[in-house]
Amino acid sequence: MIEFKEFKIADLFTKKTVKGFSKVKEKVVYTKDGYHVFGQNIKYQFPQKVLLDSKFLFEVNPNKPIIGYASSTGSVGMISESFYRSGNNGAFQALIPKFDNYNYRHMLYLLACLRKLFSSKNYTTNINNVPEWIVKLPITSTTGKIDFQYMEDRVKALEQDRVKALEQDRVKALENYLLVTGLNNYELTDEDKKVLSYKPEFKDFKIIEKFRVKNTKSILKSQVKELSKGNTPYLTAAESNNAVFSYINCPQEWVDEGNCVFIGGKTMVVTYQEKDFCSNDSHNLALYYKDDKYRTPLIQQYFVGAIKKSLSQKYSWGDSISKAKIKKDIISLPVDESGNIDFQYMEKYIKAIQKLTIKNVVDYKNRVIDKTTKIIKY
Repeated sequence: MIEFKEFKIADLFTKKTVKGFSKVKEKVVYTKDGYHVFGQNIKYQFPQKVLLDSKFLFEVNPNKPIIGYASSTGSVGMISESFYRSGNNGAFQALIPKFDNYNYRHMLYLLACLRKLFSSKNYTTNINNVPEWIVKLPITSTTGKIDFQYMEDRVKALEQDRVKALEQDRVKALENYLLVTGLNNYELTDEDKKVLSYKPEFKDFKIIEKFRVKNTKSILKSQVKELSKGNTPYLTAAESNNAVFSYINCPQEWVDEGNCVFIGGKTMVVTYQEKDFCSNDSHNLALYYKDDKYRTPLIQQYFVGAIKKSLSQKYSWGDSISKAKIKKDIISLPVDESGNIDFQYMEKYIKAIQKLTIKNVVDYKNRVIDKTTKIIKY
């Protein structure tokens, strides 16, 4: 039977205020050789690393992680890298272990204990006395000291259980997705290989000759907050999640017709939108192929790639695409021996690419599970 003992946070950690930088005064320089910036939620402010004055760097040994918390938000998390902290108030605190022989799993156990404490507190009134809080930890029956081996074994067992559950869940989810979408057969056939190796002739076409181009309607994010969750995709110019920011109950007068190519006006993110949608910016464009019988998902996905290739290097944030500018732009498409657009090739090509993509996803999933299983054995 494991025994537990109460410890004061101050007996386990040294509390240290993390000095932050002013986002207004300091110039942020993005570089892969820099460091991440953590915010009041104890998470990355942005994915890129940055480089600032060394006086703002809080150094952390990756093998000796620390606990960080923000008294302004009640957030707590583990940090295992040297970092900058945004904001120049005294709300961001670091808890540095007073014990030496600890590892990542020990800190995960302690973090779980602290999160439980933080969630039970009203951070607006009780967050300033963290060092006085009491936490219960396992102890050895012989010495009465903290049982770090038990803590590590407990976390390791949970990791193993989680990996098994994760493997089962992901495999099942992937199998269901492939079955529903008809992509469960992702092995390339001889015909698929022939299509991928085929080198078609290409011909340039004016975009406005083949597509109806319109500016989308516009709903601000502040307006979206007032709308309830629904089934209509709310699109932005962001590249992730096929440009879908959320799903809302969108008033009909703000809805744009789907089954089109969508271009984020300021970012040149190009996606295929199957469903009717709402857009965040009237600079965004919707392109509808004029011959409806060729507005199939596979063909339009080919259009997406072709438009990206033709226009992505031409436009940028400072010189964004528009309905007026696109009138002069061309798209290069494959043609058959008669010089007509080869829609059959386009569909076959996208089908083969889908198979390759799914195969890569399956292979990647297997590698991740295999690697994770090996890691948790140690």
